Amino acid sequence: MFSRLFILTLLVLVDLSVDAAPVLNSDQNRMEETRKEHEEALKTYREPAQKEPETYLPEVAQTLNDLGIVDSAQNRAEEARKAFAEALKIYRELARKKPGTYLPYVATTLNNLGTIDSAQNRMEAARKEYEETLKIYRLLAQKNPENYLPEVAQMLNNLGLIDSAQDRMAKARKEYEEGLKTYRKLAQKYPEIYLAEVAQTLNNLGIVDSAEDRAEEARKAFEEALKIYRELEQKKPGTYLPYVGTTLNNLGVLDHAQNRLEEARKALEETLKTYRELAEKNPETYLPGVALALNNLGILYNDQHQTEEARRAFEEALKIYEAYAKQNPEQFSSDVNRVKKLLEELHR
Repeated sequence: MFSRLFILTLLVLVDLSVDAAPVLNSDQNRMEETRKEHEEALKTYREPAQKEPETYLPEVAQTLNDLGIVDSAQNRAEEARKAFAEALKIYRELARKKPGTYLPYVATTLNNLGTIDSAQNRMEAARKEYEETLKIYRLLAQKNPENYLPEVAQMLNNLGLIDSAQDRMAKARKEYEEGLKTYRKLAQKYPEIYLAEVAQTLNNLGIVDSAEDRAEEARKAFEEALKIYRELEQKKPGTYLPYVGTTLNNLGVLDHAQNRLEEARKALEETLKTYRELAEKNPETYLPGVALALNNLGILYNDQHQTEEARRAFEEALKIYEAYAKQNPEQFSSDVNRVKKLLEELHR
């Protein structure tokens, strides 16, 4: 349905899980210092764990998990995988003896492994890990729904992302719909926490609807998500603006596909304005969003026979993508080639 325009998934996958204090250094971009702290702690715990495993093996596993998170943040995927795998093995052993205590840690570590695998496009491995995580959280939620229903909903969202990426749209829809139902229920009690999750899941459900040519259902989902994000942004300016931009983009792409060109222009121009505002403060993160909005606007302008406007949009997008491709050719070379092709077509 959207062969040349790009719809956006809001949040890729759940964040890696951690509850240890030293990770605060990671938030301060002190990764190497954090790594040294974890490595030193791991060395300290391994030796007594041989003599007193019941006391120290949980510390070994937690430190391995924390170290894996630092590795992930530094794009050291194989090191992260190794750390998470060892932590998981320990937690499984501990959970056999004390499931009530350690099953949540098994789930957390499985989720972290799934995040690594999905990021590396190892989708079947990620699916297996997420499915087992979901199974554990469903079990835990039976006894403690307050704590674990949010985890059930998040895992459904993660599985939906995997399934939609593999074109298993019917399965993805089922997962998103169950996740949305759960988040709506949670948001009734705790709107400040879960309304954003409602909006995220609506956006993802809208993407599935778009892919299946269910345009009106997609519009309804995107419009509700956008309304929620605008309200959240009013309460916390700057926090939800990226999500406003993403949802506007998706609505604009949908409008374009339905030949509602003026509505599409309005949505995509606001998308571009939003990403430009974000890029002024954080160019490294948001300039690709500027480029994507320019790409989509350029296609719209060209379809409306506004060749010069389209050319300017494509040329600016190309300049951004070329700069990023120098640093990360694997991720951005295809964007460069795509926009070059669009520019070439303008000359025909």
